[in-house]
Amino acid sequence: MTPAAPLIALDAEACRRCWRCASRCPAHAVRVGGDGPIEIIEEKCVSCGLCVTECPHSAWVVREDGAGVDELLRGDRPVVALLATEFAAAMYPKSPDEIEAMLEAVGFFAVESTLLGEEAVAAAYELRHASGNGLPIIRSTCPVTNEWIRRYHPALTGALATLVPPYVAQARLIKEMYEQDVAVVYVSPCFARKDEALSDEFGGIIDAAIDFLELESAVARLEGDPPAHMRPWSATGRRRPEPLKEISLTDGYPRSTFESRDMIAGDVRVVRGVAELDELLRALAAGESAPHIIDALNCEGCLDGPAVSPGMSLFTKRHLAASERTARSGTRVSSREMLRHLPHIDLRRSFTSEPVRLPLPGDGRLREILRDGGMDEAPLDCGMCGRSTCAEFAVSVYRGETTWDACLPAHSRLLCEEVESLEESATLDPLTGLWNRRVFAERLDEEFARTARYGGHLAMLMVDLDGFKAVNDQHGHLAGDAVLVAVADVMRATLRTTDLPARYGGDEFALLLPQTGKTEAFAVAEKLRLLLEEAEVPLRSDGGGRRSVGIRASIGVAAASPSITEPIQLLEAADRALYRAKGNGRNQVRLAPD
Repeated sequence: MTPAAPLIALDAEACRRCWRCASRCPAHAVRVGGDGPIEIIEEKCVSCGLCVTECPHSAWVVREDGAGVDELLRGDRPVVALLATEFAAAMYPKSPDEIEAMLEAVGFFAVESTLLGEEAVAAAYELRHASGNGLPIIRSTCPVTNEWIRRYHPALTGALATLVPPYVAQARLIKEMYEQDVAVVYVSPCFARKDEALSDEFGGIIDAAIDFLELESAVARLEGDPPAHMRPWSATGRRRPEPLKEISLTDGYPRSTFESRDMIAGDVRVVRGVAELDELLRALAAGESAPHIIDALNCEGCLDGPAVSPGMSLFTKRHLAASERTARSGTRVSSREMLRHLPHIDLRRSFTSEPVRLPLPGDGRLREILRDGGMDEAPLDCGMCGRSTCAEFAVSVYRGETTWDACLPAHSRLLCEEVESLEESATLDPLTGLWNRRVFAERLDEEFARTARYGGHLAMLMVDLDGFKAVNDQHGHLAGDAVLVAVADVMRATLRTTDLPARYGGDEFALLLPQTGKTEAFAVAEKLRLLLEEAEVPLRSDGGGRRSVGIRASIGVAAASPSITEPIQLLEAADRALYRAKGNGRNQVRLAPD
């Protein structure tokens, strides 16, 4: 009877890839990162529904099972709506009378709540808790916590109380008490029970299972297209004798357990949420805690279920539930007394472990993955990804469940590196590593303005490589690139840190020499020319041997003077001197005239 479609699926068009779902999922059962699909990892998922409730874009959707309800209501069997006792808060502002009348009006034969089932199950828990056999007893009414134990703490599966959930007990009572062969539609406060209710374990006692959100849609749909036996809507005179909720607390757990025990002594442990449960079970396995009774729920009671008025605070829902109980005016009868006169129903169930078995990387591979994310030397362990350590995140990367794209610190570091790279590419020549033409122009303006304001000297060199085109033509562009890199290396080794060498374009270079006069600049230019002449750039020949090519350069020198009043004039003067050097035979230095 297990549905073919998964309980929770992604609406890819609505997904904004914020990955909030992955960081919130306690089982890390959402596969994200990179360009691949975002999806549920079924073998890890415990159906808690946090991906649904936490998604700010409503991208995760729960399977719609209302069609099965429509089919039942249009069939020949009477259909009983079995509502979880949280229905008053879930269907607010309708009153219980209005809810019952509305459901019968759209075709339901009768409307029941799970209250008696909760009382019956709570009475069974009382007997178990009183046994005191030394073994822990873990509450088993919550399908999410049950799955967590079966998958992630399989050794403790035997500690789960072998009792059916209250709605199954109530459904069995309905099947026994009603004269007709009725169908039961269970309306749940959570998503996980939609699959649990239809499991083969319960023998088809539940014919269809929907949540309260689906019930509202089903009612609206049936009102628009009513079954043939739809009755008029009327909420008058519907009060019947009701059993008192005197044995159970939320979802069939006995109140006597808490009334008769010292909570501080550690005999009873109450945990809410699988993270807290996981911590307790680890302590239990390590011998650090030994409670006799564990009351485990994924939510703060079923009123906090994801299908009970989402968006309404838990405090408001508790207030509504309390107000509804206070407002009841009908006859109340003892549930203990009622249970004595009701047919005996089987409350037993069984659990089998289903451990999650996932591959683990070796130490070497783990270090390699951490290194890829930049977390090998000093892991941050910030927990922003939902894992407690970077090593845990790296294990998820190894399993293909995520990538380092989902690690905010790693992503931020890569982004900063990319920004730095872009900034460098905007200021540096990518081949030689010298400043580019734009930066040189900016610095020329700055240095010229400083010299004009405060006095001093400023000189400029324009360098052009002789015969560079022939190098490219004879040896290829890789050889030409090697020559340009060699020229840049010589410049960096020769010049002061305050000097500014730049690749001006092609095989042309410009050098700005602050606080340097024309004579000093000429000496620098001549020294640079001789060093370039001595340099040999090795080239690899086609035959595998090695050859080299020499470097020759023509250099023009200009210096700031009273006749030069603009930066562009200094540049033009150096350029003219360069062309005089090239025109007079190349491989020489020429000064611009004053």
